[in-house]
Order: sequence, then C-alpha cells, then structure tokens
Amino acid sequence: MAAPRFLTLLVILLCLAACGREDELLLGDWQAVSVTENGDSLRLNPAEIGFTFRPDNRYTFRSTLRYQEAGTWRYDHGYLFARDTTQPENPERVVAIDKMTPDSLMLRMKADTAERYVLLLRQ
Repeated sequence: MAAPRFLTLLVILLCLAACGREDELLLGDWQAVSVTENGDSLRLNPAEIGFTFRPDNRYTFRSTLRYQEAGTWRYDHGYLFARDTTQPENPERVVAIDKMTPDSLMLRMKADTAERYVLLLRQ
C-alpha cells in the first residue's frame, strides 16, 4: 500500500516542480527570427525585435522603428502578461505563448483583425 501512495506523491511533486519552472524558461535574452501575419511574412527586419526577461519580473522590449519599452511581466498558463511602465496608464498586454522550449519561443497575438506570430530564439 505504501508504494502507490509514494508514487502518487512523487507524481504530484514532479508536476508542481515542472509547473514552477515553466516561467523560468522565459528568462534571458530573445531575438526574433520571423514575424508572420495571417501566414505571410511581414516585410521587416526581425533582428530589430527582441525581449529580455529578468528574474525580478522586469522586461525590456525593442522593435522596429526604434521602439522600446520596459516594465513588468508575468506568466500564467500559456499567456505572457506585460505592462509597459515607461508610460503612465499603459494597459497590461496579453500574448499567447504557443511554444516555449529552452531555445525557442513562439508568441501569438492579435494585430487589429489579423493574427500575428513572432518566433524568437534564445541568445
């Protein structure tokens, strides 16, 4: 009887440990390698787009046309929540994380009525 209880406890602990580490995969520097909208590549240089996520839940973001922002981030069940704190009263933005591995990150977001995907690689 003790073995099934031990295995159940072990599975629960492993699940909790895995869930707790999932947001840690975001930590570090990320560089975009492709940006698509409705399946078509956008005419931009993806190398201009990148994120840095820090363990203190702060982030920086850079994009095309020299756009930059910084603020706070959090991860919750497949979604990235980010609030730019450089401008007053900026709303929290939410993007879906379709794929997250130690070396790649696929973000999905709405851009007006289109669906945009950004593939980033860890630097």
